[in-house]
Amino acid sequence: MLPKLTAWLAALAISGGLASGAAFIPNAALAQDAGKPQYGGQLIYAQSGEKFTLFMGRSTDQSGQDVWLHACETLVDLNASNEIKPLLAKSWTVSPDGKTVTFKLQEGVKFHDGSPFNAEAAAFVFNEAKAKKFIYLPLLEGFERATADSEYEMSFHLSAPFPALLPTLAYRPLCIFSPTTYKAVGEAGMATKVVGTGPFVHTQFVKGEYTIFEKNKDYWQAGKPYFDSVKIVIVPDAATRTAMLERGEIDRTVQLGDLELARLERNKNVLVRTVPSTRQFYVVLNHKIPMLANPTVRKALNYAIDKAGIVESVFAGRGASLMTAPTLMQGVVHYTDMRAPGEDTIFPYDPDKAIALMKEAGYTFAGGVLKDPQGQAVKLKLFTPRGATKGDYQIAQLLQTFLKQIGITVELTVMESAAFSAATNQGPDDAKYDMALLSWGIPTADPDQPMMYFTHTNAWKPYGANRMFFSDAEIDRIANAAHIETDPAKRGELVKQWMARLLVTAPVIYLPTLNLGLAGRTYLKGDEILAVDNYPAHFAWFDKAEMERQGVKR
Repeated sequence: MLPKLTAWLAALAISGGLASGAAFIPNAALAQDAGKPQYGGQLIYAQSGEKFTLFMGRSTDQSGQDVWLHACETLVDLNASNEIKPLLAKSWTVSPDGKTVTFKLQEGVKFHDGSPFNAEAAAFVFNEAKAKKFIYLPLLEGFERATADSEYEMSFHLSAPFPALLPTLAYRPLCIFSPTTYKAVGEAGMATKVVGTGPFVHTQFVKGEYTIFEKNKDYWQAGKPYFDSVKIVIVPDAATRTAMLERGEIDRTVQLGDLELARLERNKNVLVRTVPSTRQFYVVLNHKIPMLANPTVRKALNYAIDKAGIVESVFAGRGASLMTAPTLMQGVVHYTDMRAPGEDTIFPYDPDKAIALMKEAGYTFAGGVLKDPQGQAVKLKLFTPRGATKGDYQIAQLLQTFLKQIGITVELTVMESAAFSAATNQGPDDAKYDMALLSWGIPTADPDQPMMYFTHTNAWKPYGANRMFFSDAEIDRIANAAHIETDPAKRGELVKQWMARLLVTAPVIYLPTLNLGLAGRTYLKGDEILAVDNYPAHFAWFDKAEMERQGVKR
């Protein structure tokens, strides 16, 4: 009989670990993808946000991930159905004690610099991640070392069983870059150059403007890719991206303006796809600020925000959905609806309750002003990007308005994307924000990532994604237990306990979950929109006759 972990990983590889009843809309592209792929052309793809760095060891930026996947590949892949699929690893086995996972690797693969991809190269990347504390390292809690057992066989050695290993290895930042180039140019050199094994070779990077990839003529998957090149352009304004798409200046774009969706959907030359995502907005609360270290205050701030109003006013009632659990959402393993009976979201809008909680915490409210126990008017600084994620600046303005209603003055600091990323990647001694507006996704579709990388004490910035500097012994205990629990039922119960504890501690302000949108010209075939917030098009192609009919010539 298979050991529990082996059975769990095997099931995960088949199913992707989706919770039963996950209500995801399948890709609407499938019906339009029939036909034989055609070769040639340059795909032009417009993104909204700047890349802070292209080195995957120091960034989990979502738009950066859509850049890396053209040139840098992971051991395994997560498809549109959240199923784990082989990629650079052909297969894998698990030891009886669950502490060693061995991967058989693709043979004859080369990095773009000509060096060989093999077990030694793959093991180097993960050992270097541990030695240099790459940003994603908290996701690999329990990882001890990787070994090259033979030329094309590599093993992960773990201190304990790790049921989320496969979906974690599918996370784009864990792609295998060239050790040869890395040793030659270091992290600084790889901040502007992606060198992997992927279908395209990275050739140009102009920060804040565009990235260009050329076809990898020696790509290991025979017959792929189909495009000659890919150009990813940065266009922060959603209306501008939409207009460029309508004119045929670009072939696809993301983060659509919800008010423009209806018009785009009437355009017979444009295909619009929308899926629920695993990405939610939230407000980082810096727990190093004495006021925000108080969970009663944090709960009050949650009740002060009209989430339904945000969905209607910012997202036209269709571009986002109300949260039904803290941090997790449908489509993530072990998601559970955590709303109280009769409520439409967690922490529903209740400004009177918010004020009552603030009074419980020792604050006073009179004349429309909230004062702290020392009698000082409460003022907070909120950092926000503008255009990094659709609706971010508009949400920040509404947060300012909602908190003013309970007597809190909020000072907005609006930053361009790269500066915002830098400001919110500081450690506890250097962080200058009281609050910061971000969005958080779960690209593994597994709760281990937020448990270990978002709410765990070990994940404090700059090493993880815990920008709140939140620390709760019970949260850490539950996360550590779930991290190694191989029995799905027991693991699910631990995840539910973790979510219940988040409702008590309220480490952040929970905001709506984004619905992801992708629009492309109908001559573009074979691209995808993934609920884990990626938009791969590296194996897409153009229907040239349809492209000509639409009058698009490049």
